[in-house]
Amino acid sequence: MNTSKAIILAAGRGTRIKKLCSNKPKCLLKNPLDQNSILIRQINILKKHKINDIVIISGYKSHLIKKEVSKFKGVKVKYYPKYKLTNNLNTLLYFKKEIISNFVCLFSDVIFDEKILSNLLKKKKDVVAVVDTKKVLKNTMRVKINRSHLTGIGSHITVKSGDGNFIGICKFSKKAGLKLKKNLIKLKNRYKDYYTIAIQKMINDKSIVNFIDCKKLFWREIDTIQDYKQLLKKYEK
Repeated sequence: MNTSKAIILAAGRGTRIKKLCSNKPKCLLKNPLDQNSILIRQINILKKHKINDIVIISGYKSHLIKKEVSKFKGVKVKYYPKYKLTNNLNTLLYFKKEIISNFVCLFSDVIFDEKILSNLLKKKKDVVAVVDTKKVLKNTMRVKINRSHLTGIGSHITVKSGDGNFIGICKFSKKAGLKLKKNLIKLKNRYKDYYTIAIQKMINDKSIVNFIDCKKLFWREIDTIQDYKQLLKKYEK
């Protein structure tokens, strides 16, 4: 199952970190690993793994994202006009026509070791989420797991009851993408929800959602100012 497409969800305003990115989208913050923006790092990793069809769904200050990625071939920026009103379930739903083949879906504010993507692409299953069982964090999607697959995903899972965290990267086959799309349509009135509730519905409907565990590899989702400051402090050494 070759994967040559990625969809990056980058429409949000980053309200919890607005002091740092009041004039630009959160994904354009510099990451300290290579001094590029978080978004450019993601694109470079994707292209290194021969994923060249990259769709970035933008919203807040979309023109800055277009400018940032203008040098890349095969990278398209699509504007989601209702980004102020909804969360990323409807962001992804708005461009459901892009879900037509095997693809990787990424949150745009995740900095990660490229080995994570490499390991993900090697897993030949219909749906594979990247999770970290070493951490159960408050500000990130939690997961429940049973051996090789997920039994739950989302913020409804408490920190206490969670088995780990979803890091915002998931791979879908063409077949699984069609199921995802159907569930996004069914859940279209859930304006404030993440698209992960469509994955939860797939689980409820007896679809197997596999995972890889990245507990030994670096990743960081930038949700808060504290997240970013901790990251900078870690790498300034």
